[in-house]
Amino acid sequence: MSVPSPVLAPTTGGPVPEKPLVATNSGGLALSLALAEPLLFLQGFERAEYTNRTPAMLRGTLHVHVTKPTKIKAINLSFTGKGRTEWPEGIPPAKDDYAEEKELISHLWPFFNAHFTPDSSFGADLVVDARGGVYQSPALPAAVIRERERSSSLGRRSLSATGRRSGSRTRDSLDEKNEKLAAANAASNKGYMMFPPGEYSYNFELPIDSSLPESIDCHLGCVKYMLEATIERPGAFKSKLVGKKEVTLIRTPAEASLEVGEPIVVARNWEDQLHYDIVIGGKAFPIGSTVPVAFKLTPLAKVRCHRIRIMITENTEYFCRNKKVHRIEPVRKFLLYEHQAATGTNDNLLGDLDDGAETAGPIEFEFNAKIPGCNTAARENQRLHPDTTYPNIKVHHWIKIVLRLSKTDPNDPTKRRHFEVSIDSPFHLLSCRCTTANVSLPAYNQFGRSSSSALPPCPCVANQAEPDQDIEQLNAQPRPVHLLRRPSLNPPPFDADVPPPPLVTPPPGYDDVVGLDGGYFGSANVTARDDDDDDDDEDSDRDLSIGFSRMSLSPNHSDVSLSSHTSSSSASSVSV
Repeated sequence: MSVPSPVLAPTTGGPVPEKPLVATNSGGLALSLALAEPLLFLQGFERAEYTNRTPAMLRGTLHVHVTKPTKIKAINLSFTGKGRTEWPEGIPPAKDDYAEEKELISHLWPFFNAHFTPDSSFGADLVVDARGGVYQSPALPAAVIRERERSSSLGRRSLSATGRRSGSRTRDSLDEKNEKLAAANAASNKGYMMFPPGEYSYNFELPIDSSLPESIDCHLGCVKYMLEATIERPGAFKSKLVGKKEVTLIRTPAEASLEVGEPIVVARNWEDQLHYDIVIGGKAFPIGSTVPVAFKLTPLAKVRCHRIRIMITENTEYFCRNKKVHRIEPVRKFLLYEHQAATGTNDNLLGDLDDGAETAGPIEFEFNAKIPGCNTAARENQRLHPDTTYPNIKVHHWIKIVLRLSKTDPNDPTKRRHFEVSIDSPFHLLSCRCTTANVSLPAYNQFGRSSSSALPPCPCVANQAEPDQDIEQLNAQPRPVHLLRRPSLNPPPFDADVPPPPLVTPPPGYDDVVGLDGGYFGSANVTARDDDDDDDDEDSDRDLSIGFSRMSLSPNHSDVSLSSHTSSSSASSVSV
């Protein structure tokens, strides 16, 4: 079932044609494709995350632009997805094949065929002729529409003599239309139909299951999805008109996944020499973004930390012949950030511990590690590929933190022994197009929408690599990660705190505030009830309630009269 394209022209109400994919040499026939969404996002990396998830929708419009009458046999559109792996040394054991290709999905839309579409709409959902007339394809079947036209033409023939002039004009137009239909039917018997000049739009829609692999472009393997439109023309010397457009599928974490917001926390001791707490701001980041990493290093002995490195490792594996043939590519390492101690007599990030003190306080560092982008300006050996879910092409990443440490040699105190402590954690690397603007719903007040279905530019081109930022530069910005603060095990003594300064004047006395002689309630008549009162209620033994129930202001604004009441029946007045 075809649906109207969401990209509409401002004048005719039809889809906006994109740049032609292919056209004839004379320019009489052109073909273009317009997609409602230039990018399709599939959610979930694990099978349990995308098994019952709603599929993504591939929607768009095929435009056929005819500038002069053209004979057309058929108009078709196909969507195919293929996965391919390259094997330069040959696929064992025979090593006769050097590539394996697998079809993932295939779908065909037969929009028009001269043998099965003998009507004036040519199977199009929207037709705009050369004179600007718009024809919308009806929802009823073509046979029902033709029967209604025939019955209405018979009714028009029985018009009275007073309306013969207008009736003759209607019959002429109907006869002309019938002649065109007869000519079209005659042409369909020959295997083609004559398309008059105009714009013909064919809408299409297809659900894309989330279990399909995303688009992949690795060194020795790829997964590509392609839309291919074909126009068949009669004649021995007229070839098919074929236009292709690639569709990009991108994998994103599931909505309920905590990988984006949940941090990676590591807290360990190294040989009773150093305690380190490391917090990484998330478990999934797009290519070209920054990863906030925080360190809290607490020396437990006279240990030195000379360098901190933050890296990403990429592991790639290829399979074929139902996973009977397997190849593992060498692990690729990408340095994201490096922080070294200043060269000198004591190159230690933990401070000077050789002054006789056994231990020192914790030292904290916070860095923003920049992930390399996938823009064309990057070198081939510096390009990262997002994580994949295709069984024949496996790409996964790990984030790696390396601490360069040294301690005194127990056999020779004048020498030091150097060590490298490595901390690894699995890490999801997403496509650079997995930005918040792409994967999140727009705001309700954003009514505007772009009328073009062209693929937006890569964010890596706009966000070029920035120079590394040290902790001094990050202090002026909001801190990306906050370590959990632990209570101190050696707090200062109580008397070490500076007491607050004494009051300059003593506070007022109680009698000065509520005294009966000159206090706030000095003029109030308070009536207390005895416990033996017969009208005792559920209140306490002594019920005292004082308030102001009425206030009057004299005309000259000089006297204010307040009436107070108590819990008893008597009341008194207070004059100010």
